Amino acid sequence: MGTMLARAALTAMAISVLAHDARAQSLDEHANRASCLISPNHVYKLAMPTPGPLASVEVKRADVVKKGQVIATLESVVEQSQVDAARVRASTDVAIRLKTAVYTAAAAKFERQRKLKAAAVASDQALEEAEAAASVAREDVEQARLDKQLAALELIRLEAMLERRILRAPAQGVITAVELHAGEYADPTNAIATLTEIDPLTVDVYLPVKAYPLIAMGMTAAITPQEPLGGPREGTVITKDPQIDAASGLFLVQLRLPNPGGILPAGVHCSVKFSARMSLSSETLK
Repeated sequence: MGTMLARAALTAMAISVLAHDARAQSLDEHANRASCLISPNHVYKLAMPTPGPLASVEVKRADVVKKGQVIATLESVVEQSQVDAARVRASTDVAIRLKTAVYTAAAAKFERQRKLKAAAVASDQALEEAEAAASVAREDVEQARLDKQLAALELIRLEAMLERRILRAPAQGVITAVELHAGEYADPTNAIATLTEIDPLTVDVYLPVKAYPLIAMGMTAAITPQEPLGGPREGTVITKDPQIDAASGLFLVQLRLPNPGGILPAGVHCSVKFSARMSLSSETLK
């Protein structure tokens, strides 16, 4: 009885291994005939959100830029002067000190009038006028403080408007085109430069519908660029298109391919060999 169970277990194991090999062989056959292209992770068309003449363009084609780096600036002499004036208004407390001094004098006068009225020396009218002047002076102090707060908010608004006249890189990448230069007119509809993000890269693989059940999110694959850029690199499946193209019978699989230092250029063809092994970061792709 024990011998029979052992034979059955060995048979099941053999069948499992054969099924796995057949599955891998089938996926390899599909992958060998697949269209494989290494593409940028993202291409940014960089345009100014605010129209105006360009004061400078800080980059040229093939420059490597970091996220937040200045790409171009608009002429902003007027806007900068407005920011400078607003900064002075927001930082000074002259108006508050002036109104406080007036209120202090008015409050002291009211106190004298109150004492004189108690001694039957001052009239009711004089006391009321002194009280009203003190009240107005107190409200003037509050208004001066409010004006200072509003000046601080106005400074923030003007600084934000000035920042909108500076074009910055939204990601780290390479400048692949410069369309406008200093002195030309920029607006939101015309790109000044094109920024291509190449770390990581995206690999587009088109597979036949028969390979659909063989692909899973998080699978790894060896990506080999065309010569002379050869040398396999490991990528991870990040997209499995839920829709099959009816005309061609193909579906898209996208892989993330790390490219530290931007050594590998985008736009090259490649070959792919999938592995059943899952990436350690596959949980983050779900």
